[in-house]
Amino acid sequence: MKFHKRQAVLTRQRAIGALLIALLLPLPGVAAQPEKTSMQLLDRVLAVREALIDQGASRDAAFITVWDFDGTILDGDCSEGLARNGEVVYAGLAELAIDNGLSPLYSNKGGFEAFWHDYRLLDERMGHWIAYPFIVQMLRGGSVDALVELAEHTFENVYKPHYFAGSMYILEGLQQAGIEVHIISASAERFVEGAAKTLNIHPDFIHGIRVIEKDGLMTEELVYPVTWNEGKRKHLEAVLAARAAANPGREIYVIGGFGNSYNTDGPFMAWIAKQNLPAGKPVVAMINGGDTPQDYSGLFTEIAQAATVK
Repeated sequence: MKFHKRQAVLTRQRAIGALLIALLLPLPGVAAQPEKTSMQLLDRVLAVREALIDQGASRDAAFITVWDFDGTILDGDCSEGLARNGEVVYAGLAELAIDNGLSPLYSNKGGFEAFWHDYRLLDERMGHWIAYPFIVQMLRGGSVDALVELAEHTFENVYKPHYFAGSMYILEGLQQAGIEVHIISASAERFVEGAAKTLNIHPDFIHGIRVIEKDGLMTEELVYPVTWNEGKRKHLEAVLAARAAANPGREIYVIGGFGNSYNTDGPFMAWIAKQNLPAGKPVVAMINGGDTPQDYSGLFTEIAQAATVK
């Protein structure tokens, strides 16, 4: 029995070694020299998975990482767009949807300026919890299929070069290792689902602000919880509960979380960080998050990144 146990340990060590060597090679579409912090974070997540397996978890368990999208994977914001030094780098899908006639509220002839005024006013006077859903709600009456096609086309042809190289290195390394990547965004779910093909993530693993859809058209009726702030945490808990109900015999471990905003992402990231796993400690990273509020002090690994895959 001792011989067989030693052989099993050696086999596992060789497998881990081979996996780490493979993951240190350049990944398709990612900068050949990833930032050292990205390599370290990937290694840490893989180590948590192995610690759980050493403690008795099944290799067939669902090992999950949860990501924000805008500012975490994408440099900029797929809803609002990206501008630097007063120059537009790319337009957001809110503007593109209006320009393509997908918002009955705002004309495709100059309607974006009116929308932007209304949106900023809501954000300043009422807050994100009203403004973010308005981006989805102003599309009521628009074609779902046309919106999906627009989002997919824009990610493939415009947004893809603006993915952070460090985030993509981690994300692709996790996928190669069989670790699930889920996205919970405060952008419209139909917007962010457009990134599915460019990220090699199943659309079912991409979540955002949703409205009820009827007869192939968007409505203004929100689906709760709205995926912002505490709503992201509640949505994560609902996703995990649904997974457990659908696969009652399969173990589920959330071993990593990634975001860029204490205001928007802090609650779901703190939930992940505070878990008591049977072994190992969840890896939770705040990317370009700025000053750390006292409530989150010491909870996350804080990193900065700027390089994109282009």
